Amino acid sequence: MPSDEWTPLPSLWPAPAASKTIGQYDLLVFTQDGVPTWEVRYDVRQSPKQSFDLIANGTADSFDAA
Repeated sequence: MPSDEWTPLPSLWPAPAASKTIGQYDLLVFTQDGVPTWEVRYDVRQSPKQSFDLIANGTADSFDAA
């Protein structure tokens, strides 16, 4: 079930950090070494065998852009 809201990530990810489920994917946005970073992964609830598979990632100029 897709989420319309961003969900805060646990403290494992450097703050600010949030995630959003879009279809069968999870979008994670966090700050790594002071750089806004994003990752797209399979949603563990829908694809447990692929949950650790990174699909795409990158960095951005701001947290909102990521």
